[in-house]
Amino acid sequence: MVKQIDPCPLLNNCIDNYMFVDIDWSNNKHIDSIWRLIPFGQISALFLYGDLHGYSDHGDSPLISTPRSFIVGQLTKPLWLSFSGHTRLVKIQFKPAGAQQLIHINLSELTNNPCIPLENLWGYHTDFLLEQLHDADSDNERAELLNKFFIKRLSPSNLQATYIDYTLQQLYRNNGSYKLQHLEQKLGISGRQLERIFKSHVGLKPKDISRSIRMNTALTLLCNKPETSLSNLAYELGYYDPAHFSKDFSQLTGLLPSKLKNKPQKELVVTHGKCFYS
Repeated sequence: MVKQIDPCPLLNNCIDNYMFVDIDWSNNKHIDSIWRLIPFGQISALFLYGDLHGYSDHGDSPLISTPRSFIVGQLTKPLWLSFSGHTRLVKIQFKPAGAQQLIHINLSELTNNPCIPLENLWGYHTDFLLEQLHDADSDNERAELLNKFFIKRLSPSNLQATYIDYTLQQLYRNNGSYKLQHLEQKLGISGRQLERIFKSHVGLKPKDISRSIRMNTALTLLCNKPETSLSNLAYELGYYDPAHFSKDFSQLTGLLPSKLKNKPQKELVVTHGKCFYS
């Protein structure tokens, strides 16, 4: 079972949702237990009150076991997850422009680090919260516990968040292919200033976010419309030629777009709540 609950209104600018997962893998053998996580431009925090799962930065690498509570920084390459036993967890999906209101550090320090213990950020309070989440009677009760926890850590928004929000709106509206030079004119700041703001407050440069949006758009189109021409898709996403598109796609997903439809279905490709087979 997978269930999403929205945060309280006070946290709407910082958190997309709380995603609760409860899967007994021994009773759900039709569900793939190996997931390839594709970067999608957001930071997540997880509390595991069921069995632990493993992760690796390459599909063939040995698995590393996660701690009970950890944060997944911004990623620029795929991550493999392997589940077994009885998975019970909640994933907190932070919004790009609001994450730093709750995580009060330079977010570039978390980039490409998929398993940072939450106690490193919020101390022993995370252990107490984990116990409460485990003992709670319902996911709605767990969501309320999370709301209280994050409201205590909420800092005010600032001008940098306005720059980030506007930039992201333009990027998502244009499937990642918006010209960053236009943003400099609209915002009245230099590209270098915007890059610094994004690295510290989001964890990635604007061009990295742009690439992530493009590749997630491409992944959706390739899986929903297998007959899509790679050349047409590359040009539609603002690339000058298919070779550059294929290079970016491969770096972010670990797959060549031409191979995506031909691989055996041995794992689930997961990105921002969407699932595809590879």
